[in-house]
Amino acid sequence: MIVPSCPSVTSDELQEPQAGTSDHLHKPGLPLMVTACLGEQLRAHYSQLMAEPIPETFLQILEAVDQKGRAGHG
Repeated sequence: MIVPSCPSVTSDELQEPQAGTSDHLHKPGLPLMVTACLGEQLRAHYSQLMAEPIPETFLQILEAVDQKGRAGHG
């Protein structure tokens, strides 16, 4: 899924190192535009995920682990 506010990126732009870092010649990186678009897409995806309810089975597992942890340290 492409976020409308993220412009399309050409293959040449994917090869550009990130500007503003002194060691960008030694470490691989993506252009700032690409990292900004990726961050925007990830935030949109995970904000929807965070709005979903936690499954009851998972809550029971977490409670059991928490109780074992308290019993072991108490």
